[in-house]
Amino acid sequence: MTNKTVLGLSAGEKVIIAIIPPLLGALLGWFVPTVADWVIKIPFIPFEGVFKWVTTLESDWVSIIAAILGVLAGVFFVLHAFSESLKIIITDEEVKLIIKGSVKIIHKEELSAIYMEGKHVVFLTADGTELFRGQPESKKELISEAFRQHRYPWREKDPFENQYQRWVTDHPDFPPHVNALLYARERALKNEETDEAKVLRKDLADLGVVIRDEDHRQYVRVVER
Repeated sequence: MTNKTVLGLSAGEKVIIAIIPPLLGALLGWFVPTVADWVIKIPFIPFEGVFKWVTTLESDWVSIIAAILGVLAGVFFVLHAFSESLKIIITDEEVKLIIKGSVKIIHKEELSAIYMEGKHVVFLTADGTELFRGQPESKKELISEAFRQHRYPWREKDPFENQYQRWVTDHPDFPPHVNALLYARERALKNEETDEAKVLRKDLADLGVVIRDEDHRQYVRVVER
């Protein structure tokens, strides 16, 4: 039998996530008429007309329908939370990373370092290329112990941390297409477009550009290939 370690949401955490949001949604929905009746008594409340309309409806049916909608919203939240959760399966030969329905496999011999940067676990090749970055559910101590147990090159910090430099617009050390992508990512960060920033980070990593974010600033190093 293959010796493996699985890092991710525990069975107890999955049960809590699966139960609590739909339950809260149902409770909030059930008490919508009561909440609406209370809200309309507050002076200058936004959308006052909507709340008044709710109070004119048959309260039992409103509660039932709102509770059903609340359960559905809770179920949608649960499915989203599970899909966004990173699952890490470690064996002595490879690491399997599962998130959003996609699977990435990294073989041990590809790796020169694994470390935590803030809440993210980062995997690097021998030349410093970033293979993967993701936010695990487990604590750093548990992650570190798991990789050490399977004899992976765990590091307490980024081994290339002295090679980063602060990026500014039209940085003279980077080609125009890299500066353009970094500029687009900076705008995405400022506009809180998280998904777009992740895509741009991946595009830059494919070009050998590794980014470390500090206080909404981008610090960059380029892999020598």
